[in-house]
Amino acid sequence: MTSVFWMWEPRRKNLIMEHRFYVAEGKKRLTDQFSDSAKLVQEADEFSQAWLAKAGQYFDPDRHDEGLFYEQAQDEGIQYYQALDELGNSARLALISGMYHLWEKSLREWMTSNDCIGYFQQGEHLPKAIWKSNFAQALEVFDCKKLFQQGCAIRESLDVCRMVVNTYKHGVGPSEKELKIKRPELFDQYGWRSKSNSSSFTDFADYTDLYVADGNIDEFSDAIEKFWNAIPEHITESEFQPVPQWFHKAHQKDTNGAVNGR
Repeated sequence: MTSVFWMWEPRRKNLIMEHRFYVAEGKKRLTDQFSDSAKLVQEADEFSQAWLAKAGQYFDPDRHDEGLFYEQAQDEGIQYYQALDELGNSARLALISGMYHLWEKSLREWMTSNDCIGYFQQGEHLPKAIWKSNFAQALEVFDCKKLFQQGCAIRESLDVCRMVVNTYKHGVGPSEKELKIKRPELFDQYGWRSKSNSSSFTDFADYTDLYVADGNIDEFSDAIEKFWNAIPEHITESEFQPVPQWFHKAHQKDTNGAVNGR
């Protein structure tokens, strides 16, 4: 029987290996240095002491209040810690963004390869449609196998990842609005919302409050690996029913073009 999609096992293993490498090296080189909060506190304390030592050169007991110098040093240390924490959050968001885009690109590369539609493709419309497909459309091709449908844990995590990436990149927008409703804790770094009875949280929280932890990287990474493992080895022509409308429309354009060109 003819396969529309074929997940060659060596390719599956390579996709998972590439994903694992990206995440492991991203953590090692980008985010791990921000994972130890005690270490960040220590660095902030050292910065505070260094600031105090430098400022102390200009201390005049006849003109200055010694307590104000210590207070300023403490404030400098707090600001330094906050800057490090923000940098760590940006690093985690960047890693999640890169991880998600690698998954998106790899999925479409596989779908348009000779393992899939590439072996029967007669034109350019279907490959273009696949590369232009959005998140929901791309997953729609697996409906015939009842995979990655609404409510599926893998899909939910990948969708949250998509919204996190869009909010990180674009700020205000539909993803930010939906993410605040779906995962409000990602806008609640200090747990203020969980301690408050306020129902207006989504009114005053915005993209600037988006904060992810190491656990979120692991959550999204795990979803991507489970996604690749869940794809069946074959989706045959007879199984690929119903064909998603966007897919069918693009394929028909190519088929009609091939017929008319003869």
